Amino acid sequence: MSNQKKLKRNVNEVIKWSREQRNDPTQSWKGLCQSHCRQAYGVPAWSPSAIGAWRRIPSEFKHRGNPEDAPRGAILYYSGGKYGHAAIAAGKSTNTKCLSNDYMSQGEIDYAPRNFKRWGLKYVGWSNWTPYGILDLEI
Repeated sequence: MSNQKKLKRNVNEVIKWSREQRNDPTQSWKGLCQSHCRQAYGVPAWSPSAIGAWRRIPSEFKHRGNPEDAPRGAILYYSGGKYGHAAIAAGKSTNTKCLSNDYMSQGEIDYAPRNFKRWGLKYVGWSNWTPYGILDLEI
């Protein structure tokens, strides 16, 4: 049975933590998309790569479709390259942006388009699940 415990952080706290990394980063985020997402969620490491994390998510917590359909605070997952990519869905009035590392400036967190067109990644879905609990997407 899947872990359905709620995480301590809420959506606003996840987005706030990620946005703070834009102005006052705690480290270089070069190549650390999965680390950025899990730290925003406030959970320990649980996969060495974004695509590895996606593969570990139980099927009932995987939501496919278009990246624009993902709710604010969800982790967006992409295949491509050796490690895939993960980013955090952002925006209250728009559903076209996310908070991501490396896309706008290498090693930095910034707002990016959810389609990552320049990178040629394939969107595989979104989730709010971790092995430590799920992020409550309601505010």
